[in-house]
Amino acid sequence: MELSNQITHFIELIEKANKIVILTGAGISTESGLPDFRSDDGFWTKNKPIFFRDFLNDKDARLLSWKRNYELKEKLAEIKPNSGHFFITNLINKSQNNYLITQNIDGLHQISGIDDKKIIEIHGNATKASCLNCFKEFDPAIFHNAAISDNEIPDCDACGSIVKVSTISFGQPMNEKDHTEAMFLTQSADLFISIGTSLVVQPVASLPELAKKSGAKFVILNREATPLDAMADLIINAELKDIFTKISDDISIVH
Repeated sequence: MELSNQITHFIELIEKANKIVILTGAGISTESGLPDFRSDDGFWTKNKPIFFRDFLNDKDARLLSWKRNYELKEKLAEIKPNSGHFFITNLINKSQNNYLITQNIDGLHQISGIDDKKIIEIHGNATKASCLNCFKEFDPAIFHNAAISDNEIPDCDACGSIVKVSTISFGQPMNEKDHTEAMFLTQSADLFISIGTSLVVQPVASLPELAKKSGAKFVILNREATPLDAMADLIINAELKDIFTKISDDISIVH
């Protein structure tokens, strides 16, 4: 099927849907210039991961973690949402029934105009920080300033516990509330759209199957094949920028 016909089918599925859940992965952010953390030349091939237990027990590990987060902050300052982000924003904001689940930690979906209440960040957000004990939120700049000056990273000023960037590190338990909510939204969707994700990282890789079992149509937009292609109702394998430039900005969705 040609790309134009695939997109026509895609728009038809959108127009028929009453509740849409979108899942996004690194592919949508790489088109804004943000490197994929897990690719062959990605961040984790050049930097040894800092495991959660080491972050908790080693002050040097905490210092290095915050230095890396500062570098990411500097990179994110150069990055802007792309046409894919704005397509998703348009779709999510069209109906109170539509929600976004993202594996991305860059905050680009919020910058593109989606309210935090409509997004589940299953791996957290690298632009935020909070206490691991009392959950008080902090401006990451406090910890960046300490890190780049090679000073000791301060603890929470409310309870004295460790403050960490609000992402899920290697070995850190997932946020059960976010996972449970993601499953609930997936089960209630009648259209589940996966965009820019290889669908191999758990627990989100199990969400499309849950959507299908619950009766939803399942669409994959991705540059390459995924392990879940066989269960999809529509697959569009192309560069995301090519897909979204062919989709009209004005999509009429009747709810």
